[in-house]
Amino acid sequence: MADDVNEGIENALNVIVSTTVSSGNMKKELKTTKFDTVSNLRKLFAKLIDTNENNTRRIIELEKQVANTKEKREVGRSRAQNYMAEPSSAPERKTHGQTVSKVAHLSGGRDKLYSEVVVGKATQKMYKITVTSRDNQTAATIKEMMKWQINPAEIKVGIESIKTLRDGRVQIETGSIQEAETLENSITDTLGDKIETHIQRPRKPRLKIINIPEEISIDNIEDTLMAQNPEIGIGKGEIIPKFTYETKRHPRNIVIEVSAQTRKKLIENKVKIGWINCSIEDYLVVTRCFRCSRFNHIMRDCRGTETCSLCADNHTLKECKAQPTEYKCINCRSYNHHSRNTKINENLSSLDRKCPSMKAIIEKYKKNTEY
Repeated sequence: MADDVNEGIENALNVIVSTTVSSGNMKKELKTTKFDTVSNLRKLFAKLIDTNENNTRRIIELEKQVANTKEKREVGRSRAQNYMAEPSSAPERKTHGQTVSKVAHLSGGRDKLYSEVVVGKATQKMYKITVTSRDNQTAATIKEMMKWQINPAEIKVGIESIKTLRDGRVQIETGSIQEAETLENSITDTLGDKIETHIQRPRKPRLKIINIPEEISIDNIEDTLMAQNPEIGIGKGEIIPKFTYETKRHPRNIVIEVSAQTRKKLIENKVKIGWINCSIEDYLVVTRCFRCSRFNHIMRDCRGTETCSLCADNHTLKECKAQPTEYKCINCRSYNHHSRNTKINENLSSLDRKCPSMKAIIEKYKKNTEY
């Protein structure tokens, strides 16, 4: 079809040229104008033909890419179905306006305590990868793209869990740093133009130096430790001072961040600072919401109901009139289905570090720290 059109155009131009040549009455200037016009038309038609051929080739290439993409998508869907995690069969119940999953014992016996579940999860260290969209895609879209394009079995990576974070990112957990790095490289190679990844490595330990003198601050603590304690062998830059704080028992304490090796040099020892010897301990502070009294989030991100951190009832801490014998931890009570007279948490509030739930969270924090 295209060849016929091209031939027809060329024949028409040739007719114009031959007619102009054979005309004896036409002025020379007019003949020159016609010849120039025919020449320009030939050039324009040649450009149109080239453009049409390029567009045709491009369309063919795009059709091939679409066909390949459809084929990969179908293969990815088939793989995703094979590796899709089965939904939990644990029943749900509502407590204080929230849906709380019942923690079922795998052997069919009693329900596990909240503290047991947390400690059980903490015994195995997980390596987390956070995945973020570069063009504001939803977390569901990010998951689908990864499941279509990446086969964990092919890259020999075991996925412990994959979940959506509140800020729209996707978090993937693996059992080793090698698996996390392999998965990150695969995601970058396959979807690097659409999403970006970050491996959450274990955080550095934080220590508190107790009861420091007034003249010691975050500006001079490192130099003081190095000058007065040469036997410890602290090098420049090994200590990162963070902040100071006060308590009723110890007027001034300072928190420092160190490496695992530096922690071993300092922990459970006394250091000479000024005219006194100061003890050093791990600084572990549990993230707890002041609104709902639950762990691992702050009030700004809370979606729960106002809950007293002392008695676990629905009022603020200032409004609480409960006696110490009536204290309850909301985490123990909601997850373990305890009654108000339970003896499991021994009337300990969610603020008490002796509470089993609080102890379990602290153990989990330790597992996520590079000791």
